[in-house]
Amino acid sequence: MDIAQRSRVNINLLVTLKVLLKERSASATADRLNLSQSSISKNLSQLRHLFNDPLFHRTPHGLMPTPLALELEPKLSAVLLTMEDLFAPSQFDLTDYQGCFRISMQESAFEFIIAPIINKLLSCAPGMRLDTWFKDTMSLDQLNQGQLDFVILPHDVGQTPNFGHHLKAKELYRDNLACVVRKGHPALAHEWDQQAYLNYRHIHVRDKELGTPIFEQTLSKQGLRRNIAVQVPDFYSATSLCSQSDLIFTTTSTWAEFAMTKQSLVHLPMPASSVQVVYSLIWHQRSDADQAHRWLKEQIINTTQGFSAANAAR
Repeated sequence: MDIAQRSRVNINLLVTLKVLLKERSASATADRLNLSQSSISKNLSQLRHLFNDPLFHRTPHGLMPTPLALELEPKLSAVLLTMEDLFAPSQFDLTDYQGCFRISMQESAFEFIIAPIINKLLSCAPGMRLDTWFKDTMSLDQLNQGQLDFVILPHDVGQTPNFGHHLKAKELYRDNLACVVRKGHPALAHEWDQQAYLNYRHIHVRDKELGTPIFEQTLSKQGLRRNIAVQVPDFYSATSLCSQSDLIFTTTSTWAEFAMTKQSLVHLPMPASSVQVVYSLIWHQRSDADQAHRWLKEQIINTTQGFSAANAAR
């Protein structure tokens, strides 16, 4: 596109596209931009002509971006942020920030990553809101689609999911696997080894995204498997049921120690061959130029700096 063609591109069209990509709704975009829905429809028609692409398809759940629209999103964010800097080059001030961050994670991340810094986040940025989700309801697909800002993802070493070209990851910390059983569990009266581990029934937190844990795959190669009697959606459910039954819950050392402060449980070492669990922070590259996003990312990373060393010392 030469400079004459660029001069005919209305900046309002790019703003409309940016908001449509975030809201996935023509009516919500109209409300946010204080425009009529007919204006949004007219802008979208011009955008489709400009990019020679439908950009969005209507679905029962709102507008679904085309692959080209998703490809344009990070470039569009960078262009509009550059324009904001051009017209308002003042220094970023957290105290004036007004915005919402959407984060998905497991309960362990709520307890060990977000809870320790929540007061700092809300005091440094009093206008900021956090909208949080459990990972089994909103995760990487929604991050790719712009419905989330961060995902904190636990996964086995060597089991990293395919992030594609647009997602970035930063390892936060590593943890070891462990087991918890109720106080008075029959296993406590006998030698604790792999065979004892397999003799009992287990409770398992399902994860549709990562599939079978690596230690489970290792057992399978040996012709062995756990007897999983109960599957639950989250760590709290597993901990509660484990404390009132003879089920064994395989979890991380950090969660096992935390669980013992809440329930009548005993922490046992993992008797089967296993690898460490990695907690990774995932975000989309479209957010790299956003100063508030970078600040929150730094807070999350900084709060976990000592975790790996502490876990390795256990």
